Amino acid sequence: MTPAAPTKNVAVRALAQVPRILRLRFVRRRKVSDFRIRSLGEEVGNLPNLITLSRLALIPVILAVLDRGTPLAHYWAALLFLFAGFSDFLDGYLARKTGKITLLGKFLDPLADKLTTLSIMVTLVAMDLIPAWLLILMLFREFAVTGLRALAMGEGVVIAASESGKQKTAFQFFGLTFLLVNFPYPLWGTGWWLDYHRMGLFILYLSLILSLFSAVEYFALFMEAVERKNLQRARTLQEAAREAGLLVEMQSNPSLPVIEEIEMQVSLDPGRAPDDPRSE
Repeated sequence: MTPAAPTKNVAVRALAQVPRILRLRFVRRRKVSDFRIRSLGEEVGNLPNLITLSRLALIPVILAVLDRGTPLAHYWAALLFLFAGFSDFLDGYLARKTGKITLLGKFLDPLADKLTTLSIMVTLVAMDLIPAWLLILMLFREFAVTGLRALAMGEGVVIAASESGKQKTAFQFFGLTFLLVNFPYPLWGTGWWLDYHRMGLFILYLSLILSLFSAVEYFALFMEAVERKNLQRARTLQEAAREAGLLVEMQSNPSLPVIEEIEMQVSLDPGRAPDDPRSE
């Protein structure tokens, strides 16, 4: 009579069953063209990325024109900055419309935005057109939000752009445009004069308030997303432990160490398979 198989430890049975409980299968339908390997030259050569690269090339041109300091130079710098803002909208629209969203474009587009904005702000600080503390707070906000998003991506959490962040970008764009014009000009058809420098500072101060508020909002969204993910992980672990028949103390303490003994038989004869221990 064959002796009964030894009863396995509950933890061993649980460990054997958990992978089957947590196994997931995802199916994603893709086109054959998606599997074609694109070279870096092909990504650089598509129209949306060329527009983004032209925006990067436009930065030294704007700064060189702005450095002259004349009213006409400020006027042309503002027009070039408006053109850069329009190209930012255009490259994103074309990339989505034509399906040419590339990894290079995802890197270059935000880089061009940040470099354009920060380069102009640094130049305006050097020209004493905006206070240095305003730039410092803007840089603090940008670095904090960028680091927070990178940390969230490491946790598998994607933080979408908030409404206050979009409003901050719009106010910042128009504020810098007014500051680039800088000089007062008469309003057409009226006897009033508009001081573009003061108006630009006022709009930029509003942008700063919105940027700080959006930074707090991003932090709150990050904490909420991480807490929600941790809660989902805990629920999945508890469900797996319950289905696997874990002991009560193991359910309440997932870090409890488990010792598993594995017995393996290896046959040196290629023509003979090892005995299955489950047949004993």
